[in-house]
Amino acid sequence: MLIQNSYPDEYPNDFREDELFMTIETLRCELLEVAQQRSLSDSTVLALSERLDRYILMAQNKMMEGLRSRKSGTSLTV
Repeated sequence: MLIQNSYPDEYPNDFREDELFMTIETLRCELLEVAQQRSLSDSTVLALSERLDRYILMAQNKMMEGLRSRKSGTSLTV
């Protein structure tokens, strides 16, 4: 399955790797906190979960780009 590499403007694709992982960790903690206080089907919980999913996909895509660039012998600036 191919996932298209396009993100809304609020999800810039030029994150540095450390910023991306920090954002993921922050969202993960926020999601856990909110999910403990509300229902898992609450709109706020779902929105946070979807937002976290988008950042995780960005991180996975960056990791795959890095692997592809290593295999092709080119370097990717992160």
